[in-house]
Amino acid sequence: MAYLKQVSLALSLAAVAGMAAPALAHNHLAELELAQNNLAEAVESSTEATAEPVVADEATAAEVPAAAEVPVVEAIAPVESDASLLALPEAESLTADQSLFNTADIESALTAATIETAPAASDSIDLAQGTRPAYEISPAYLGVGGNIGIGSRNDSGLSSFGFNVISKISLGPRFSVRPGATITNNRSSFTIPVTYNFSTLSYNGFRAQPYVGAGVDIPTSGDVGLLINAGADVPISRDFTFNAVGNFRVTSGFALGISLGVGYNFPFIFE
Repeated sequence: MAYLKQVSLALSLAAVAGMAAPALAHNHLAELELAQNNLAEAVESSTEATAEPVVADEATAAEVPAAAEVPVVEAIAPVESDASLLALPEAESLTADQSLFNTADIESALTAATIETAPAASDSIDLAQGTRPAYEISPAYLGVGGNIGIGSRNDSGLSSFGFNVISKISLGPRFSVRPGATITNNRSSFTIPVTYNFSTLSYNGFRAQPYVGAGVDIPTSGDVGLLINAGADVPISRDFTFNAVGNFRVTSGFALGISLGVGYNFPFIFE
């Protein structure tokens, strides 16, 4: 009997505990919900107080110390800028790296271009210095030279060694008059040929204009003879022209004179 009483007592206690457990759990949940609601209301009230501070009047606002506002800012600022604090440093560092990278690329490209173009510039300067400028053929000149001749010295001064005066006067792009004089110990002669000028030839910076002509050889004493000549003009500078010509007297006595001379250019007369 005692055993049965104990068993029935235990069952009774178990039944009471089973009935009391839901009530206790319900009470505990109610307390948790209440605490959560209180916390939400506190957060909302603090947010509203921060967003829209209520000032009773100017006197009350003046009495509020500046230090009282600092804790609110310190408490709210971390909440509002957590995401920005995580994102901004990376963006700033990335932008800085990109700007530095772009600047470095530009500087390296400019340096490479300078290094690559410098030798080409020096080469062009050397080429310009090593290449002789090609001077234009002068339309007119007057100069002196020397004559080397063979033939009958009694008929013309072209057949002797002597001193020459040379000249050129253009009559157009193709024709010229080239009066000259040959002065020797035995006899002197004056030559007046009209020449046909060929196209200018160019080689290695030099220009030459060959020509052929015909005219008269007039000695200081003797008969006038027919003259045929052939030669070339080579400009050696802007102001001077080298002339080489062979003069042939073919009638009233044979004479051959080879003249070499330098003339001073007068291009401004015909410009």
